[in-house]
Amino acid sequence: MTYHYPSWDELPAIDLYLDQVLLYVNQVTQNNIPSDKGLTASMVNNYVKHEQLTKPIKKKYNRKHLARLIAITALKNVFSIQEISRTLTILTANDQSKESYDGFVACMNEQETSGLPEVVISACQTLKLYDHTQKLVQNLEGEEYEPNTNYETE
Repeated sequence: MTYHYPSWDELPAIDLYLDQVLLYVNQVTQNNIPSDKGLTASMVNNYVKHEQLTKPIKKKYNRKHLARLIAITALKNVFSIQEISRTLTILTANDQSKESYDGFVACMNEQETSGLPEVVISACQTLKLYDHTQKLVQNLEGEEYEPNTNYETE
């Protein structure tokens, strides 16, 4: 599967309201993870409530919010929200949001990854393996099931 996540500079330059954020993030992530159920307003509100996402400014979300929500939405099928949040907090310390997000995007889009933190590379590989496993399972489900007759019944 070929992934395409937008780089930091490709994210909308203007601040967005929640309904626009949901539309944008879901469009990006569902193009990359078709089986994902998507991001909802209640999920965003919970992320803000539990401080996994900073509060919007005058009900508007900026690039930092979008980047974090894209990463959370992409990774939430594999990792717990707490694990993702803890890792993102470390990676975005010292105002490193742009660099960390672009590193995640480079890894997912199979671009140059030298110099990236090992945790970013590992998370990308884990997500890709998870997606690959899901596709294999879907292929198996499409095949006709033949029960194993080599076991004894009581």
